[in-house]
Amino acid sequence: MPRILFAGLFHETHTFLSAPTRMSDFENVLALEGQAILDHSRGEISPSGGFIEVAEQLGWSILPSIYLAAMPSGTVKDDVLETFWKRLEYDLRAEYDAVYLILHGAMVCTSYPDVEGEVFRRVQASLKSQGRHVPVVCVLDLHGNFSDAMAEHSNILVAYRENPHTDAREAACRATRLLAKTLETGKLPRMVHLHLPMILPPRGTASSADPMKSVLAAARRMESEHPELLEVNVMPGFAYADVPDCGFDLSCATTGEPGQAAAWLRELGRLAWSLREKGNLTDPPIDEVMPKALQCKDGPIVIIEPSDNIGGGTPGDGTGVLSAFLKYKVHNSAVVINDPEVAAECHRHRAGDRFHVQLGGKTDRLHGATLALEVTLLRVSDGRFTLENPHSHMAAISGRHIHMGLCATLECHGVTIIVTTLKTPPMDLGQLRSQGVTPEKLYMVGVKAAVAHRAAYDPIAKHSFYVDTPGLGSSNLRNFSYKHVRHPVFPLDPFEHDPL
Repeated sequence: MPRILFAGLFHETHTFLSAPTRMSDFENVLALEGQAILDHSRGEISPSGGFIEVAEQLGWSILPSIYLAAMPSGTVKDDVLETFWKRLEYDLRAEYDAVYLILHGAMVCTSYPDVEGEVFRRVQASLKSQGRHVPVVCVLDLHGNFSDAMAEHSNILVAYRENPHTDAREAACRATRLLAKTLETGKLPRMVHLHLPMILPPRGTASSADPMKSVLAAARRMESEHPELLEVNVMPGFAYADVPDCGFDLSCATTGEPGQAAAWLRELGRLAWSLREKGNLTDPPIDEVMPKALQCKDGPIVIIEPSDNIGGGTPGDGTGVLSAFLKYKVHNSAVVINDPEVAAECHRHRAGDRFHVQLGGKTDRLHGATLALEVTLLRVSDGRFTLENPHSHMAAISGRHIHMGLCATLECHGVTIIVTTLKTPPMDLGQLRSQGVTPEKLYMVGVKAAVAHRAAYDPIAKHSFYVDTPGLGSSNLRNFSYKHVRHPVFPLDPFEHDPL
């Protein structure tokens, strides 16, 4: 019976944010060791749940080590990586037949711009010191920034294929089946990758539109035509990680000749490069959009604000959309603002109380001004809810049971404001419904996202508009002062020749 060492370290790091991510931020989401990982994840609609289900179907024994996950946010303190490694390093001395990891791909620590590559490097160093040769398998978010170290020190890397990430669990199942095949044949695959000099904003990485749609389809054809390609990954990267490996990457796990695999990836790369302009999407100013949106008679009208895209790491306390709803007197509308101070204050009041708050814009000066508002408290809650959509993007991070911390629902001039303690991406309608708001009955709703909201909101939206507001999730990448990416790179630099 194969025994599989299992661990996870999951964080999408926005390096332009000033506030660091600490161990406490992981403890607020997921920080588990040993048997607690299996107890939490078994039956969940997450990558870890998918791995456990398939592994147990195959009769494998799982050695659970450590699993840490936090919401996207700023650069991670080094002690998080060292806490993870201390436990994993110990468990690497046990008996097992393979190492199976769940990582993100765009995690950055203070001293390590390529955390995933560093983890793989350390794992292989430990295996080598013990004279062991076992498969190292990993599941990645397609927004990971792929590195040479990741390819060199792993055997099978499997990325999500859908954005929104409705297939994170399936990606883990697929990786587990590929590991089973590897254990049966005894033939270790190799990873080959191709880095493209292009960075796309999150809006340009939706799997339902080009360039991703066409490149993903071509990747599937490539797999069917060449059986030695076990998995072909299309990873558009995470634009807000200012690291040398930031950008669009293609990779594959192959049992064939690496040189031939590299040639096939170049074919795929030429397709992606030819479609690059389709992924460079920017957003119009909110004051330009609101008059057009208000001409729509039926709702829900979804106002999408990538500049404060919580799923991309921003603080969730931006006030751009809320200010616009108040300015344009949009009744029967709703927004979510992350503000722990106001949430705590609301829990000292009773429903029906009317009082003044200083709301939002507190993390920095980049996400709009703090608003002085007179509000009416509608209700308070503990902020817990269960995902309505079993394929929700949120499940990839923390499973189906979500905790937003203490929450409050407020009313101000016809606008409903949900205030949270722990920032929570708008990836599931259960977020609003759990706070007494029926999303289908709203005229207008503000959504702090770029793409990940679509699985939840597209089915109910009558109209959708993207808007530009203050914030570090701006789709215009020229707004950012990159210091570490490799130049030249699209769309920041001109290209006089084809890089491939």
